[in-house]
Amino acid sequence: TFDGEVVPFEFAGVQSGSTTRGHRFLSQGEIFARRFEDYEAALKAGHVILDPEERREIILHDAKQKAFALGLELIADEGLLNEVAGLAEWPVVLVGTIEDQFMDVPPEILQTSMRTHQKYFSLRDPKTGKMANRFAVVANMIAEDGGKEIVAGNERVLRARLSDAKFFWDQDRKRTLESRVDDLKKIVFHAKLGTQYERVERIEALAGEIAEKIGADVRKAKRAARLSKADLTTGVVGEFPELQGVMGRYYALHDGEGSDVADAIRDHYKPVGPSDAVPNAPVSIAVALADKLDQLAGFFAIDEKPTGSSDPYALRRAALGVIRIILNSGHKLSMGDLTRKHVGYIGEISLRAIPLALQSKPSERLASGIENALIYELMQFFTDRLKVALKEKGTRHDLIDAVFSLGNEDDLVRLVARVEAL
Repeated sequence: TFDGEVVPFEFAGVQSGSTTRGHRFLSQGEIFARRFEDYEAALKAGHVILDPEERREIILHDAKQKAFALGLELIADEGLLNEVAGLAEWPVVLVGTIEDQFMDVPPEILQTSMRTHQKYFSLRDPKTGKMANRFAVVANMIAEDGGKEIVAGNERVLRARLSDAKFFWDQDRKRTLESRVDDLKKIVFHAKLGTQYERVERIEALAGEIAEKIGADVRKAKRAARLSKADLTTGVVGEFPELQGVMGRYYALHDGEGSDVADAIRDHYKPVGPSDAVPNAPVSIAVALADKLDQLAGFFAIDEKPTGSSDPYALRRAALGVIRIILNSGHKLSMGDLTRKHVGYIGEISLRAIPLALQSKPSERLASGIENALIYELMQFFTDRLKVALKEKGTRHDLIDAVFSLGNEDDLVRLVARVEAL
């Protein structure tokens, strides 16, 4: 409306007007509104909260209160909170129970299953820090029985979901990760970069090299690298891909692998974003760096570099991950040497029959000097990412440019130390 009068127009076959409807079950008849203020208030009277931020705050407040009343606390999940706030017009938080038979399943599986399939919030015991056998669900209804039937229905659905998850968990542990490594030969990493098995071979070789340079246990680093992708063949990761690495750690511990190896399997994907923690243990650092350097060198080798508007293989994130890991650990590593070595691994292991930039064999590429150009491109890419990272920290751009203009330095720790010294 404008000045209280309806502005006549039609959109998608619907004619403009001054009437609408409230909640499907909690409101009766049409709602009339001449102004936006009237519209918002009338909808609320009809059990529809128009403002998504208000719905979000109601859900968060009520979920925390319900959890507190049980001596529990809500496990924060901003993404789920925003999603659920867009699904309920009149949000009502209820709490249900997870059956005890599922509580020996890893909490990550329970949380992911509830979040992905049912949009439930998980609760935690603040005394132990462990996930509780309760969940919070957001209904879009005020029930006469206080929500008992709604909770019971959700518990029945959850029982079926978690039964599937528990089945995968139990079946997966019947095979060791080692027995699954050969199955990676059937999983293509990229049409031009071979299988996941070939990738694991490359990562294993490079992880050993890095481990030696940073004083990590070489045997453990190579073992973790060998098993790092084996959980991709499991039922749980097939159902919940976001648990790759996390499940690898559980399976490794079940198989009797040491904690250093198991933790490295979990952590080698880290950091997955700017706010994610970086690996700190030496073995984990070696495998995480090897994984990301293989990703970068491989996609640069097949000319799948990021553009101004596109980065489908998350190479910027991988490069920033390498930078954050190295700077956080303080390890002095020659990026040029590591990159050169890994380009060699790519040629030897995975690109034997793959045409590259000039449709030549790897041995011919080595002879032609294309590898040198590839290494230079990769180093420039790291340099650009490091500059961006330093600028985001508030470092003056002229100081950054002054240090980087000197060239002949591929040790990220020393580069940053020089910038900070100015």
